[in-house]
Amino acid sequence: MDINTVQPGRLARMLAGHVRPRGDHARGLSVPEKMEYVVRTVGRWRIIAAALAGALTRPLGMRGTFYRIAGPIARDVDGGPHTAYEHVLLPPMDTKVAQQICDDLERALDLGVSIVDLNDFGGSIRAVSPRSLSAETLTTVLRDNPLGQHLTSTPFVIVRRA
Repeated sequence: MDINTVQPGRLARMLAGHVRPRGDHARGLSVPEKMEYVVRTVGRWRIIAAALAGALTRPLGMRGTFYRIAGPIARDVDGGPHTAYEHVLLPPMDTKVAQQICDDLERALDLGVSIVDLNDFGGSIRAVSPRSLSAETLTTVLRDNPLGQHLTSTPFVIVRRA
């Protein structure tokens, strides 16, 4: 979706102004249009609660409170694409759609399939087919981002049991 099709409201603009970009490669939720998408998707009151909790716990050295309360959509949109693609809003894939794709691909390929949204700051397992490694195993194996998506934007990987 072209980011220019999202008109950020006052809340999104105000919150985006308080987000520190993660490194040089992605501005994430500091982009008001991306924050607006999160506000609309997650809900205004949940985002306000997350922002207040984050503001209160950050000085105490507690990091990630905003994302724990706001949920995985906020984290996944914040991971966002590289700077070259900041004009594109890539909403996280719906889990029902991801599950259908995994199931269809497993039938077609005759092997387990998973859809994983991963970046240098974490990620989530969108779906796994019945013959795939479990979501828990994939989370453990991929936790340290062995594919290096930040540098290589690796779109596919094969993970097999040793």
